[in-house]
Amino acid sequence: MSGTRTQEPADGEQDHVAPGSPAWWAARQERARPARRVPVTLERIVAGALELVDRDGLGALSMRNLAAELETGTTSLYRHVSGKDEVLVLVADSVLGGTVPLRAMPDLGWREVLEALARSMRATLGAHPNLAPLFATAVPVGPNSLRGRELTLHALRERGFDAALAADVHTALAHQVLASVLQEPMNDFRAGGLGPAEGMTLREFYHSLPAGTYPHLVELADELTSRTADEEFEFGLACLLDGVELRLQKSRTRRPRARSAKSPG
Repeated sequence: MSGTRTQEPADGEQDHVAPGSPAWWAARQERARPARRVPVTLERIVAGALELVDRDGLGALSMRNLAAELETGTTSLYRHVSGKDEVLVLVADSVLGGTVPLRAMPDLGWREVLEALARSMRATLGAHPNLAPLFATAVPVGPNSLRGRELTLHALRERGFDAALAADVHTALAHQVLASVLQEPMNDFRAGGLGPAEGMTLREFYHSLPAGTYPHLVELADELTSRTADEEFEFGLACLLDGVELRLQKSRTRRPRARSAKSPG
């Protein structure tokens, strides 16, 4: 009879859990249980800021955006840092901590040490290209930066560099690495094309120039635009170290020889 028929569940209600059942109580407890908050620490702030900058660029970093990234409020951030500028300083120093330690290379000559250091620095900074402008506007002096600088200078002095040459070589090497990282996007520009429609590559543009006005640009168009970023860096590094070798030889020949015990006076 119609009065005694069991009502069929409506579509979408087959999985309905009866109130008071064990499954209902378990689900209710899960809903009532507050989500566990991950504590905000200085390490999390630095890591979150680096992830934000890597993904969205330096311009995206603000205390508000960083708080959203960490799913917290800005008040929690200000318990650890004074503001965005301090966060950037800490992020930059954190990145520099990824450079290869020189203590692991005691048996290498000065050239091998500098090659390893330069390649490691470039790989470290190249992994975070959005941060590169920070290193172009101020000399980093955080713990990781100072440690790396001290180890580099120690390695050079230990291998016969005088004080002036050790300092100059360290600075020149750092500049070489930073310039390479800052110019890396140029390779994409050269390959991607010029103009609003990006219909012409830089190589094609050089070839299209009037040869009478720009004979060498036209002649060397292929050579100027065929090198990879790695090839350009290695060439510049080799030129720099070749020059360092000449200066090292000159500095050694200028050193006064120690007097022998039988020398007069």
